[in-house]
Amino acid sequence: MVAMAFSTEETLIGDLYQAALKEPAASFQQRALQMLGRSIGFDQAWWGILSPNSHGFSLRSSFRHELPLAFEEHWKLVSADDTLASDVHRAPKTTIHYTPADLSSTPGLKSLNGEQGIQHALCTSIFLPGQDAFFFITLFRSGQYAQPFTPHAISLKQQLTSHIYLSWKANLEAEIERMHIPNMLLKASTAFIDDTGLILCADSAFADMFRELCPKWRTPDHIALNLLNSASMSANGQFQIRSSLAGGLQRLDISRDLIFNRLTAREKEIALLYADGKSYKDIAFDLALSPTTVRHYLRLIYAKAEITDKSELVRLSDEYSSMLTMKEMTGAAEKASEFLLSRM
Repeated sequence: MVAMAFSTEETLIGDLYQAALKEPAASFQQRALQMLGRSIGFDQAWWGILSPNSHGFSLRSSFRHELPLAFEEHWKLVSADDTLASDVHRAPKTTIHYTPADLSSTPGLKSLNGEQGIQHALCTSIFLPGQDAFFFITLFRSGQYAQPFTPHAISLKQQLTSHIYLSWKANLEAEIERMHIPNMLLKASTAFIDDTGLILCADSAFADMFRELCPKWRTPDHIALNLLNSASMSANGQFQIRSSLAGGLQRLDISRDLIFNRLTAREKEIALLYADGKSYKDIAFDLALSPTTVRHYLRLIYAKAEITDKSELVRLSDEYSSMLTMKEMTGAAEKASEFLLSRM
């Protein structure tokens, strides 16, 4: 059998979609840009989501590669002068090459790019379905001796941008799918949102769980940030809300608060042993306590858990043990994925 020969572009596209299925969302954008850098040389990159407003554009998501936070903050001050954003907004799916003259064509662009020594840029945009917003990736070459992007690099960037966007979406969906069983067992839910609260990807339980947490929520595709802050404040005792960075997005994880989390470490230890069938005397011997002290702890446990009999304690113990097991399995799977990716 004759082995098929794949072009550089085809290999890169295959690698992108493979990474989308395996790479954590928190590191996928960085990984994708590293892959792109093997075919198109660049010094810095900016990957994000913009939407037009009355003064120019609003930044809804931002992932900077080898660019300082000061670049993003500076852009926000001069965004009304950003003719590059206007160009790619008018010509989606078209890769535009910007020369030193283009990058200093307005006072705002001149100060922004001059500060970073940027000499050349390639930018491509794709409109988000059903949204007045667009995804963009801009590649930069900097320094006194920076070379222009070649026609081949421009053509390749245009060919690859749609695949980068689709693989990014696939990566978010893959992470949601990886969390399906843990979330189901832990009574939890996961979503990815941009800086304005637009929900880009979420599991099927997220809307119902967030509505239960925040009954005032009326926009199922968007979470107002003040509403999210309000929900976080009201979650004590019923839900836990955790927000973490996932590249240029926020990952929201909502879970029902486990009653065992109300207990101290010693109380959890005694509760688990008692639920497992050990007697007062057995627990006292194992932990070097008196039986009276064990009874005292169990009265505290029952009061904190708001239960009255051992069968309820066994149920809560099983729930807590399942949560610990799923955390261990998820952590092991993530480490295995990182190991496999490091060998590729």
